[in-house]
Amino acid sequence: MHSFLVAASLLVAAEPTGNAVEVTLDGLKSATPVTWKAQKPDNLLRVYQFTLPKADGDKDDALLYVLNTVQGTPADNITKLKELFILPASMPREQAVREWQIKNAKATLTCVDVRGTYHVKNKPIDKAVKEVRPDYRMIAVVWVGKDASYAIRLVGPKATIERHAKSFEDWLRNFK
Repeated sequence: MHSFLVAASLLVAAEPTGNAVEVTLDGLKSATPVTWKAQKPDNLLRVYQFTLPKADGDKDDALLYVLNTVQGTPADNITKLKELFILPASMPREQAVREWQIKNAKATLTCVDVRGTYHVKNKPIDKAVKEVRPDYRMIAVVWVGKDASYAIRLVGPKATIERHAKSFEDWLRNFK
């Protein structure tokens, strides 16, 4: 019940500012780029959800969502996220997977950028793969603060994620 109340209160915090949406996480705010389209979250674990427009030649938009149900350490979460991908054989591992951190006033954000074949699952803990999507990319963040923790995922076709990668990282760095 508590998770539902937290999720409901966070949804109310998504206030339009022109065509951008002001997102509040851990008491900090950052406005989304105007090209991100806010959606009703697919489930109660997601406190925010957006689609980002596809790049020319891609058939799907990117999906960005924020979860407020982080369990385990950032390293444990990053390991699980990397397991959702089969890395491309044609690319060295250090090009297919990149990790870094961003710090803000309240939290350290552990980030991972993974490229390859994405294994879509109904739930991340499921063993069964629902769908396989080649040439996909995910930039994921584990936000662990004193008062709150979140998982943020941007996933979609490789070219579409490339198109939005800088604005996504800028959005993360702008939480004040």
